[in-house]
Amino acid sequence: MRLRKLIKQFDFEERNRGDITLGPGVRLHPTGNYLELEADDSGVYPTDADLYARTWVANPNSVKQWLGFEIEDVHYMDFLGDPLTALNYRLGDGVDEYYWDGNDWIISLALWNTEDEISANITTFPITDRKIQVIINLSTTDETVSPRVTVAKILYASDVEYQEDLIFRSLIPMLKDEIRPIADYPVVKQATSDTVDMNDYPLDTPYELMDIDSVFDHTNDPNHLSDLLQSYDSGTGVITLSASIAADDVAWIKFTYRPVVAATTSQEWYELDRVPAIVLADINLVERSEFPWAADTVANKGTGEAVLVPGPTQTDVDITMRILTDKSTDQIRLVDEVRSFFSNNRHITSYAMDEKYDLCVTTDYDSRTLPGQSGLHVGIIMFRIKRALFFQEQAINTYIAQRLVIGGDMDVTID
Repeated sequence: MRLRKLIKQFDFEERNRGDITLGPGVRLHPTGNYLELEADDSGVYPTDADLYARTWVANPNSVKQWLGFEIEDVHYMDFLGDPLTALNYRLGDGVDEYYWDGNDWIISLALWNTEDEISANITTFPITDRKIQVIINLSTTDETVSPRVTVAKILYASDVEYQEDLIFRSLIPMLKDEIRPIADYPVVKQATSDTVDMNDYPLDTPYELMDIDSVFDHTNDPNHLSDLLQSYDSGTGVITLSASIAADDVAWIKFTYRPVVAATTSQEWYELDRVPAIVLADINLVERSEFPWAADTVANKGTGEAVLVPGPTQTDVDITMRILTDKSTDQIRLVDEVRSFFSNNRHITSYAMDEKYDLCVTTDYDSRTLPGQSGLHVGIIMFRIKRALFFQEQAINTYIAQRLVIGGDMDVTID
């Protein structure tokens, strides 16, 4: 299997405050961008044993194995070189927290590991749910100083394929999950009753019906003021009403549906009877540039072994969205729903890497007619995924500097 080594990074920055859980006695420095113990008004830090903070739960779904663990921190020592501050850790999966007991990862809310213990054993931490969280215990024996934590880094093996991840595993499922247009379906009741069996009234367009929004007695309530919907059983297809609708009267049903969402460059696809539909076409990578991050490493400080991950290429992805319907009303409503989607979703999250990228419309709705598409309503919206990351270069095994040796004559007099 072709795998890449990538880094999931937890930055303790002000912009991430809403995603970080701060326990009692711990704070996120708003300008320094680091975790530390929270001093009282007189500048005294707490010396309690179990003060902690939790990162958010990362969910890189392409992970095949956790490989490495490193913390970027600052500690204080006394004049003899003995440590005054300490950091310890647990790993979580979003449900439970785990401690390495020397043989296995066990659930614990009381025991802590050192960074070296986590680094040496993270390769066996479960990937069942493909989720990981770092719980950090900050402590000091001197009330005048506090440890600081700026970054927690997890190295993992991934089978990500970047364009597939962005389009097919991230964007298309997001569109399918969130876009829910509404459509009208008037039917003439066959008999007086307080139910409508949708099996007796097959839809005239192959909608994927998701739910019934409302039902009106159109004959006696043409302005649709009184919603008669009581319940809908999606298993049986039966709608139950709060009042009967007479035979030969019109029951006006409003329902939500999921449009077909696909990516294609073939014009032949439009000949298929698959509307309403959203088609992603003309997918182009533009404005490629080197990402401002330099290459990064995750190091096992105990052994000195490290993995260097070269910096990624940063790329904007331009996409043309074609909106196809066989009814003009469906076209208008589907376009409104797509616009609402972009208004409420300013970011897209990579399924494989759990990284957020900006999402924006570049050209608003444009109604068009394709040649040979009689009766087909077509609209186009162009949008952009901004600054997507593509890690093209392979990671490199390396080492960190563990000791600085200064040679030469140290007996120097400076006048």
